[in-house]
Amino acid sequence: MSWIVDKEWWSKTYTELITKTIDLNFEKDQQATDLLSTLLEGRKDSIGFEEMKNLFKEFNESIVFGCGPNLVSDLEFLRENKKLENRLLISADGATTVLINHDILPHIIVTDLDGLIADIAWASLKGSIIVIHAHGDNIDGISKFVPMFRGKVIGSTQVEPRPHVYNFGGFTDGDRSVFLSYSLGTSRVILAGFDLNGEPHSCPGKLVPFNKRIKKIKLEIAKILLKQLEEKGVKLFNVQGEPYVL
Repeated sequence: MSWIVDKEWWSKTYTELITKTIDLNFEKDQQATDLLSTLLEGRKDSIGFEEMKNLFKEFNESIVFGCGPNLVSDLEFLRENKKLENRLLISADGATTVLINHDILPHIIVTDLDGLIADIAWASLKGSIIVIHAHGDNIDGISKFVPMFRGKVIGSTQVEPRPHVYNFGGFTDGDRSVFLSYSLGTSRVILAGFDLNGEPHSCPGKLVPFNKRIKKIKLEIAKILLKQLEEKGVKLFNVQGEPYVL
């Protein structure tokens, strides 16, 4: 079992920021984590954190793809300016559908299983590492969808880690992807398809109904967490290479 994020800091953040802002149930979060751990146990394609870190050790910069309204224009800019090369590509859940529709296969997909599973499973088969996040609202999805992935998989949680399930920090798939990038040693992160300061936007690659109020709360939490990561030395940029303004 591994805390990748600082345990004391994250436990305080979870209890004093996240659970006081949005209705979460620690016991259900832990139940989901335990289930995911059980499903990953014994799988030949389960990958450990150190193995994943070693796979991507040559990268010193990453691009994290969110599913904001600017994702397609950001993708076009990155491709035209050859910025997709030699960078670790991390897709946040529903952004995966947009990426593969533009012939981009991310190195890593971070998902809590409410994106289009067929697209994520296809990317898994083609070589993307799938970081499956467990929380109290996706217990059924964990049981149903985890067996569908045929490539390398690793688990994540926002509560106590378990075998094969790590706590990297982060709350939404987007900011969790940035936490993961930091954990892997890439503290320079380009945010593509992020619109944290605009109105909440539905993602074409999502399975679940869009709830504007809940989405807005989650984006505010994501901003706070990313600001705290910046204090730890993470440098965030937009696709033009300018500092990302949170």
